[in-house]
Amino acid sequence: MSNPTTKQELLAAMTDGYAQLNEQIAKMSEAELAAPFTFVADPKKCGVRWQNDRCLRDLLIHLHEWQLLMSTFVQNIREGHPKDYLPDEYRKNYHEMDKMIVEKHQNTTLEEAKALLQQSHDEMLRLTESFSEEELFTKGYYKVTYTTSMAAYFLSVTPYGQAVKILKTHQKSLKK
Repeated sequence: MSNPTTKQELLAAMTDGYAQLNEQIAKMSEAELAAPFTFVADPKKCGVRWQNDRCLRDLLIHLHEWQLLMSTFVQNIREGHPKDYLPDEYRKNYHEMDKMIVEKHQNTTLEEAKALLQQSHDEMLRLTESFSEEELFTKGYYKVTYTTSMAAYFLSVTPYGQAVKILKTHQKSLKK
């Protein structure tokens, strides 16, 4: 599937991806939902971005926390003091931030993680809706996005298709 080129396509991609993620979760048994991921050390199976996620809760929290970063990024732009997307201390090594996210949420339940992701996903849709086509799709429209478009940032924090692939890999690994 090609990248969206209009606001409506972007919103549809985000909405459809989130629905597919929830459908995949709904197909999973209680044992699959609770089981730890056994393949995360293999970047070929899950990708480097997801290596710190040890279970479904971690995966959902990972998405939620990156979406919170996006929300702060947009807020900073709108308040007139734009800052880079990643916090200074993690700009050169965001994998350390991913580790911190997982550790921060060790007491978060799966149900809480689902609810938090629903909230941040809804916020991503609301924020996307608040931008014009030009603001979303013009590369470098905001100086702080450099040579990237705001739409690309929204797509990067809603990688639901990748999350679905991870869950399918998880299910396959449990059947072996």
